Amino acid sequence: MKRMLAGCVIWMGFLLGGCASSEENLDPSRILYQTLEVDGDYGATRIITDAETSAQLDRTTDEVEWEDQPVPIEREPDVKVTFVYTPEDAPERSLDFGIWYEEQMMGGIDPRDSRGELKSDQVTLFQEVFDEYE
Repeated sequence: MKRMLAGCVIWMGFLLGGCASSEENLDPSRILYQTLEVDGDYGATRIITDAETSAQLDRTTDEVEWEDQPVPIEREPDVKVTFVYTPEDAPERSLDFGIWYEEQMMGGIDPRDSRGELKSDQVTLFQEVFDEYE
């Protein structure tokens, strides 16, 4: 009985380890975003499906140093962004972010409240990409 239990635990470890490593290097299949308009409402949802652009923006979010603290900004983000990941043989998952350009801040809305500081070149990259797709 112990041997069977140990075998199950080892098998589950391999299974979970394999799933985790396959998604770790996964680029987003698409990026959805909405920009804050002058009237205070968000515009239409736009979609970025270009693999190179999606990978570039994903690498940029990986470079951000995250803190498990809520964003200290009271106004709405300049852009709401959702990175959608579609792994093979697994359900789609998504990560939501808010980006505040003036404060050079990126806030993680999902899966937990966190914030990260963007460098000026990262802010410029996000602005250029989102402006290009407008």
